[in-house]
Amino acid sequence: MEKYEKERALALFSKRMTLAREGANNFKEAKFKEALSNYYQYLDLLEKTKEVKSNGLEPRLFDQKKDIAELLLLTGVFWDLAKILDQIKGGEKEKLNLYLDRFVLFSKGMPYQHVSSELVRKYLVNGIPRHRKEFKGAHIRLGGNKCFMVTAVEDYCEPGTLPAMREFRDRVLLKRWWGRVFVRLYYRVGPLLARGLLEMPEPFQANVARFFNRLSKRLM
Repeated sequence: MEKYEKERALALFSKRMTLAREGANNFKEAKFKEALSNYYQYLDLLEKTKEVKSNGLEPRLFDQKKDIAELLLLTGVFWDLAKILDQIKGGEKEKLNLYLDRFVLFSKGMPYQHVSSELVRKYLVNGIPRHRKEFKGAHIRLGGNKCFMVTAVEDYCEPGTLPAMREFRDRVLLKRWWGRVFVRLYYRVGPLLARGLLEMPEPFQANVARFFNRLSKRLM
C-alpha cells in the first residue's frame, strides 16, 4: 500500500510538471489561451492532491523542505498567470490580483524571496506592465530594495534619487545605533505607508517624489 501511494504521488507530480512545462512553453510563444489552460489544469490537479476546500492553496499545506521543488514550481505558475492576465486585453483584474497575491504569499519567508522580488523589479523595468500599480505593490510587499516609499513613487523620481537614498542608509544609518533602530522601524511600517501612497492621486505622488528628490540631494 505504501509503495502504491509513493508511485501514485510520483505519477501525479510528473503530470503536474508536464502541465507546467507546457504552460511555460506556450507562454513563451505568446499562446496565452493555451498557457492559461495548462496552468489552470496544473492548479486544479494540485488542489485535488492537497484536498483543498475553500481557501485555495496556502503555504501551510506544504513541507518547506520536502516540497521545495513543488513550491518553486507553484510560485512560478502564479507569476506566469499574473503576467498573462496583465498582458492580454480584457484580462480579469480580479484574477490578476488573486495570482499576484498568491505569488507574494508563496514567496515571502521562502529561501527564494529575493529572487521573486527581483522578477517583479525586472518586469516593472522591462515589461511595461498594464497594471503597474498592482505589480509595484507586489514588489513592495516582497521587500523590494527596502526603500519602500521611494519605490512607490519611483516613476516620478529623478534617476539618482533611489541610489542616493540607499547609499545614505548604508553609509550613515546602518553604521550608527540610532540609525539601525530607525531602519528597523521603517522596515516594519514602510510597506504599509508605501501601499497607502500608491492609492493616492498622481499629483500627490509627484509632490512626494519631488520631496525625495530634494532630500536625496541634501543627503549626498
